[in-house]
Amino acid sequence: MKGLIVKEKTIVHNSDLEKPEPGKDEVLIKVHSASLNPYDLESAAGIYDGYFKEYGFDQAVQTGLEFSGTVQTQGSKFNIGDHVYGYAHLITGCKTHAEYIALPEEYISTIPTGLSFEEASALPIGILTSLSIYEDLAPKSSNLNILIIGASGGVGVYATQLAKQKNHHITALVGKGHRDFLMELGADKAYEYTEKSLSDLEGDYDLILDFSTRFTLDDCRSLLSASGKFIPALPDDQNGGTSEDQHVAYLMVMHGDTDRLQSVRPLLENKTLIPVVEEVYSFDRYNEALTHLQKSGKRGRIILNW
Repeated sequence: MKGLIVKEKTIVHNSDLEKPEPGKDEVLIKVHSASLNPYDLESAAGIYDGYFKEYGFDQAVQTGLEFSGTVQTQGSKFNIGDHVYGYAHLITGCKTHAEYIALPEEYISTIPTGLSFEEASALPIGILTSLSIYEDLAPKSSNLNILIIGASGGVGVYATQLAKQKNHHITALVGKGHRDFLMELGADKAYEYTEKSLSDLEGDYDLILDFSTRFTLDDCRSLLSASGKFIPALPDDQNGGTSEDQHVAYLMVMHGDTDRLQSVRPLLENKTLIPVVEEVYSFDRYNEALTHLQKSGKRGRIILNW
C-alpha cells in the first residue's frame, strides 16, 4: 500500500505499507481524495507526539484527517461499493494520506448526490466544527451576532454558510481579495484585515470565532456581548481558549459523526451549502501541495487525489 509517512520530521512517500485490517464496527475504505490541513504539518513537526504516545497510536501514516472513498468491506451501516466521506480520529487510528484506511462506521457518511470525491473530502471538519459551535456552544440558538475571523479558510467557509442557514448575522474578517467571496457565501458584512482591524469593529458579538489562530480572549473581550463567547479554533493557555472564563467556549471535535454529516445532506444536495476547494493535486505531487498549504490567502481546502 502507498501512503505518506513522517521521516525525520518530513512528510515523504512510502510504497511498502501494510493495508489495514478493519476491526469491530469498522469498514475498510479505498481512499480517493484526502484534504491537507495545518494539522499535517504540525503532526510531522512532532507537536502531537505526546498524545500519540499517551493513546498508543502506532500507525505508519500520521497525516490526513478528511477523506472520501469507496467502502471495500461489508459493514452494519455501509455496503461494499458505497461512496463515503468523513473525518478520521484526530489522534488514534488510521489517518487518511494512504491508499486504504479502516475507520469506525460512526465516523463516516455516504456522499450526497451531486458531489465529487474532491468536494466531499473538503467538507467534514468544517461542517462538524461549525455544527458543534452553533448547536453545542452558542449562548442561544437564533439571531446570533457573529464575528468570523479567517472566514475564507477550510473551516470558516462552512461556518459562514451554516450561520446564514440558521439566520444569524455574520461579520467576516478576511485576507486580501476575499471580501466579495464571503459576501457571496452569506456574510452580511465582510472586511479585509487591511481595511479594518478588531479595534475598528463595533462589537457586541454573541460569538467571535477565530479560525486565523491570531487572536486571544484579551484581544476580543471588549467586542463580546454580555453573554458572548470567544471560540478559538485551536484552544490553548496562550489564547485563553482553555480558561474557565465565562466568555470562552472550548472547541474540540475529535472525529467524524455520521448523524451530523447526514443532517446537512439536504443543504448539499440543493446547493445551499457549497464545498470550497482551493486546488486539487495528485498524490505524487504532495510536496507541491504541502508548499501550497503554507501560503496565506487560501480559500477552503487543498485536496490530494489518488
